[in-house]
Amino acid sequence: MIKTLFCALLFILTISPLFAADRQRPLTGKFSLMPKIGTDFTVGGAFVKASKISETLTLGSSSITADISSDSQDFDDVYHTTISTGLSLNYGLTDFSEVFINLGYLKAESEEFDGATIDVGGSFGGATVSASETITAEFDDYHETSLNIGVRHFFNRFKLLSPFVSIEGGVKHTEKIELELSIANESISEITFYDESWTPNFGTGVGVMLEIKDNISFMVETGLHYDFELNEDDTDWRGGEDYEDVNDGGERWSVPLMFSLRISL
Repeated sequence: MIKTLFCALLFILTISPLFAADRQRPLTGKFSLMPKIGTDFTVGGAFVKASKISETLTLGSSSITADISSDSQDFDDVYHTTISTGLSLNYGLTDFSEVFINLGYLKAESEEFDGATIDVGGSFGGATVSASETITAEFDDYHETSLNIGVRHFFNRFKLLSPFVSIEGGVKHTEKIELELSIANESISEITFYDESWTPNFGTGVGVMLEIKDNISFMVETGLHYDFELNEDDTDWRGGEDYEDVNDGGERWSVPLMFSLRISL
């Protein structure tokens, strides 16, 4: 994977400019600043893995003695209203390629989802539960900070419109995530799920830049990004070894949609 990314990076840096005779940006040896905002859409990866248990599962100071099963959930199944912001500093290597460093922040609001189904009745905390009842679940809100470096190559084909491609990689920090399970009037809260995590990520991008003034441009970009698995936290999970694998995930494939204002310095 690393070799493939290196070859792609080398290709972008060495490819000759197309239709670049009258391009003004990027300029060799010059910096530009780029605030951005947008969202992204999950297209793969499991945030919660499918699992099943037929023995007592202890969660913190509470326990579930019923037989339960749960389905796999991706990021968009358990979170909504994903907002991504960032600030990029770009440096022109040539009049058609540049390197950049990007500081990003992503936040998503949690939403309730069907956490598990009761297969055989028993008890949930202090409540009696019956077969076919559903345990609802909700995570903490999601907070992620990232630092990436990459390279971008422009093609000047449509006068003021300049298509481009990019490749980037870096590291992200995700805050600790806890889970709450509820059924009827009973709930078990503050269940550890994912620990604070430092994980790598990489992505490719494609977009277009519209030149507005001599030193200001507007950019739209999409692409495909991959985030590696988060650090599981089984501190509150005791018994039910098969069910502990429910948080052996957190990896994510996503398609971002970002809007940027580019200011040449």
